[in-house]
Amino acid sequence: MKHSFPIAAALVASAQAALDFDNLPNIDLAQFEESTFTNVIDHFNYLDNRTYEQRYWMSNQYWDGQGPIFLYICGEYRCTVPDTRLYPFMVGSQYNAQFLVLEHRYYGDSQPFEDWSIDNLQYLNSEQALADLAYFLAKINTNNVEVMVVGGSYPGAMSAWFRAMYPHIAAGSWASSAVVNPIVDFQQYDKQSYTSTVKSGDWCPKMI
Repeated sequence: MKHSFPIAAALVASAQAALDFDNLPNIDLAQFEESTFTNVIDHFNYLDNRTYEQRYWMSNQYWDGQGPIFLYICGEYRCTVPDTRLYPFMVGSQYNAQFLVLEHRYYGDSQPFEDWSIDNLQYLNSEQALADLAYFLAKINTNNVEVMVVGGSYPGAMSAWFRAMYPHIAAGSWASSAVVNPIVDFQQYDKQSYTSTVKSGDWCPKMI
């Protein structure tokens, strides 16, 4: 039976829990077991049957077999269990959630190829990475429980995009500092840095 997991209630619970840090549940990092999952290199070519091994971590510390999955998405770095970003898992523990952490393709040990040639790097994009998530969850969620995808910055954007693109897989998205509207030539960033430096009284070279 599919576990009932109201997303709105989870967010309310997280806000309430934030008021009392002393009583937040403990997330035991030793409970996370590292493993690998056979994922697909090109999800959009049904004639391409090549695969690669993708790293992930799983913890059943609070899982009761019916609770939701909280999947933490790693980004453009070598993935580890996020020992400084455990708050979403603390919230998930209140719903007897299973915790998962997935390494992004082409980072850490999740390498589709032995080299990063131009031809091989064509599969390094957000669309393939999102499809990795979908394929991974479709295979690992054997109990058909609800899923919350979690991420910050680029993984936060992935979390939001995943909920939008795969609503039949993810019941909700926890997107922290999600860069959902990227700007290629963001000149305003340099302008703001210059303006802030000048206002602070520090010397700054004149912008050209």
